[in-house]
Amino acid sequence: MAVVEFDRKDLEQLVGKKLTERDYEERIPMMGAPLESIDEKTVAYEIFPDRCDMLSIEGFARAVRYFLGLESKIPTYTCGRSGVTLRVDSSVKKVRPCISAAVVRNVRLSDEFVSSLMQVQEKLHETLGRKRKKVAIGVHDFDKTKPPFTYKTAAPESLRFIPLGMSKELSLLEICEKHEKGVRYAGILKDYNEWPVIIDSAGNVISFPPIINSELTRVSEDTTSLFIEVTGTSETAVNHVLNLLVTSFIERGCSVESVEIADGNASKITPDLTPTKIAIDINYVNRLLGVNLTPTQLKNLLIKMGVGFDGKHAIIPCYRGDVMHPIDVVEDVAIAYGYGNFEPEVPKIYTTAERLPRIEYINALKEIMIGLGFQEVVTMVLSNKEYEFERMNISVEEACEIANSVSSECTICRKSILPSLLRVLTQNMHREFPQKIFEIGEVVVPDERSETGARSFYKLGCVISDSKVGYESVACVADALMRHLGVRYTLERTHSKTFIEGRAAEIKVGSATLGVMGEVHPEVLEKWSLEMPVAALEINVDSLFDICAK
Repeated sequence: MAVVEFDRKDLEQLVGKKLTERDYEERIPMMGAPLESIDEKTVAYEIFPDRCDMLSIEGFARAVRYFLGLESKIPTYTCGRSGVTLRVDSSVKKVRPCISAAVVRNVRLSDEFVSSLMQVQEKLHETLGRKRKKVAIGVHDFDKTKPPFTYKTAAPESLRFIPLGMSKELSLLEICEKHEKGVRYAGILKDYNEWPVIIDSAGNVISFPPIINSELTRVSEDTTSLFIEVTGTSETAVNHVLNLLVTSFIERGCSVESVEIADGNASKITPDLTPTKIAIDINYVNRLLGVNLTPTQLKNLLIKMGVGFDGKHAIIPCYRGDVMHPIDVVEDVAIAYGYGNFEPEVPKIYTTAERLPRIEYINALKEIMIGLGFQEVVTMVLSNKEYEFERMNISVEEACEIANSVSSECTICRKSILPSLLRVLTQNMHREFPQKIFEIGEVVVPDERSETGARSFYKLGCVISDSKVGYESVACVADALMRHLGVRYTLERTHSKTFIEGRAAEIKVGSATLGVMGEVHPEVLEKWSLEMPVAALEINVDSLFDICAK
């Protein structure tokens, strides 16, 4: 998930209401945007990959208005004609075939607007854009260009221009060798003999996608019109990203004009801001959610999510590219209804069943931990090497990596529960102390003997955070847990950079190491931005179960 930070004053101005602390901490997260941090000036939320429309402050404010009931009319966006044409040369078909574009007028680039634009570009590149491989965005000062434009390829040393942030001309190849962005993203083009460029009618290179824009079209505080181009490998994704950007501009009071994309004998007009319709049966919604909504209630719930309803169809705004199927509409209804408002029911299935012994054992462990005063949390199995190793003062180890990860925060499967728990503490620094949380969840480790090359098992992790917390705090928890289970154990001093030297121990049963506990090292706390001391415990649940079973 991407974390976005917003200026509270700017957000409230776009929402049209002074938001309370309860709005920030309790109501807004129920949209499906967990609160990451908050202070007097800024607020940060985690945005799920499917809700890319909330990555910009304008889109986030729009979603808040609907969810809090401040707006009930479904948005409709209009688009004028700029008369600008962008010709697509056949040479780009094998390199980066898809492009869409728009012209934005009446731009007033305040500091808040510039900050928002930079952040949403970065987040879209990292998430939906797959680090610019799938989608890349170019934003230009339109008045410094000379339409019409041409999108074509060129040999790496045949064209020269001044890239953004530099003062001298470089060839495309030199940009990939010397420019910061070129070095970072050159791998996207390494398999091709010619690389894509966008030039204007005067022969000026305005963009070298997906690497860098031209210094010629740099956006400044005097810019009043923008030319937006989005290139990539997926037409659906490219069009979706353009819609996200231009609707955000419209929320700021700008006007948008379309561009004709001339591709051989075919042409298209972008952006297309027309809402789409998905047939939805209210009985289908009620059956899946176990509720009994009337058409009026269904309509009101969908409006909370910014979606319309005409009695037969859900009307999906152009920026909601995540809604593609009736089940997506049902999910929006569930979020608007409130997951805490659903009444649990015993399924009407006539069969004999029982829980697996291991699951029964895990449930018993949870009861013990709750009895010891801990609150259970549930976090994702997916993590990244920074969280899993670097922030824990551990040398980077082999882990099960995710191919084509959507987010930089989800690149590997976790090998430990503790980083997830420390992250939860970071997200709840504004809550009262002491904080005592635990999780029993899956971890995944590489295993060549396994058919899949990986093996998963359960671990129990718990942390205590308070002003007066030390090794003894968590040692008492380990002793109480083992006494409840009737397991005899010993402690052996361990050396780990995650914990303070001399304040950590391995938990052993016989010669087998069952887990580890200790007082978290100040360097680790600093990397997680934690201000309170933390004591932590982690135990291999599968090994503990096998011991108890014997």
